[in-house]
Amino acid sequence: MRKISWTVVAVFLVCTPGCSSLSNHSAEDGVSARTLTPMQWAAISRPGPSHKFLAMFAGEWESEISFRSSPDQQRQVSRGASTIRWVLGDRFLQEDFQGEAGGEKFQGMGLMGFDNGARQFKMVWVDSLNTAVAVSSGRYNPEQNVFEMTSEVYDPLIGALKTVKSVLRIKSADKYEFSMFDTAPNGREFISFEMLYTRRK
Repeated sequence: MRKISWTVVAVFLVCTPGCSSLSNHSAEDGVSARTLTPMQWAAISRPGPSHKFLAMFAGEWESEISFRSSPDQQRQVSRGASTIRWVLGDRFLQEDFQGEAGGEKFQGMGLMGFDNGARQFKMVWVDSLNTAVAVSSGRYNPEQNVFEMTSEVYDPLIGALKTVKSVLRIKSADKYEFSMFDTAPNGREFISFEMLYTRRK
């Protein structure tokens, strides 16, 4: 039940002035203040091309959610709705989520943005089911049209932190899908959570 609270994502893109592609960003590409001119230093604080790319996520969305805690478990399905809007001078997209899981209602909040200095996507999520703050980072793969993310989250089922992989796949201008992966005791990776967003008409 608590696993679902790590899900509804917020996605962050990264690009500095003069960047011509969204495809080649990694944690090793971070900007160093020692190499920046004053003009470049000021520029990384402002929204850029990658923020405009994220504009596709703004709007009103309906969602279909399915999750399971093991590969052989039957999926539990629920529905929710999100409002995603720009905040802080179009630097971040804020998601306000209303949903249900196992018959229990919950609220969630996410931030979508783009870290120009780190040159990588980041995701932040909090909700009403626990006190955890989930923070993820990763990259955009233009060939597959997906955001590939990893995060370190506390799993109450094992009583420890673990690394979680997630993928956000853009299907069209009006649909995108978020998937979270987990690992079974036998070491097999499986999709533990899926959320399909459909733009509200």
